[in-house]
Amino acid sequence: MSVFDLPVNVTRYEAWFKKNPSVFESEVAAIKELLPGGTGFEVGIGTGIFAEKLGIRMGNDPSGEMLKIARDRGRLVYHCKGDCLPFHDGFFDYTLMVTTICFLDDPAAVLRECGRVTKRNGAIVVAIVDGNSLTGKSYRSCASRSMFYRDAVFYSVDQVKKMLVRTGFAVDNVRQTLFGPLTGITEVQPSREGFGEGAFVVMRAMRN
Repeated sequence: MSVFDLPVNVTRYEAWFKKNPSVFESEVAAIKELLPGGTGFEVGIGTGIFAEKLGIRMGNDPSGEMLKIARDRGRLVYHCKGDCLPFHDGFFDYTLMVTTICFLDDPAAVLRECGRVTKRNGAIVVAIVDGNSLTGKSYRSCASRSMFYRDAVFYSVDQVKKMLVRTGFAVDNVRQTLFGPLTGITEVQPSREGFGEGAFVVMRAMRN
């Protein structure tokens, strides 16, 4: 059983965003910068907190407890893993993953599946906590003591870019936000191009 299948942990997950609204809104703003138009699908939609803000109607997640809240947010959800999505080839204009790739047993399999259900010349948008950032290193150092991060792998931007290329995508834009300690972020931060300074990095890649 995943930690995200326990109702108490789902409550803690939601509470974190309420406690850190400027961090959350900064992340949302950075994703919006790179989000394409058209019909999208969020892989690992969780409670739907990002999908609701971003106007994404559909998503999947293996946690039934998280999907209960996503349904309450009006999302159309599918209780399944990201490597086996119930859609035909090229169904979506784009797919999105927000801090999901670090929890995947087989990221390449999920990225290939995203490529399958995304239209040719469509896009995937992947948002991560950069494993090379101070925040990423801090999360990694305390992962064994964390309920949420004990099984997570905090990849670097270069590692994720290589995964995207190997699974049929071409990265065309990267933006970053969350500059400085998260506890000190009290206003929404504008994103910047590139990576290496911000803890939260958003990559857009086009399907070949």
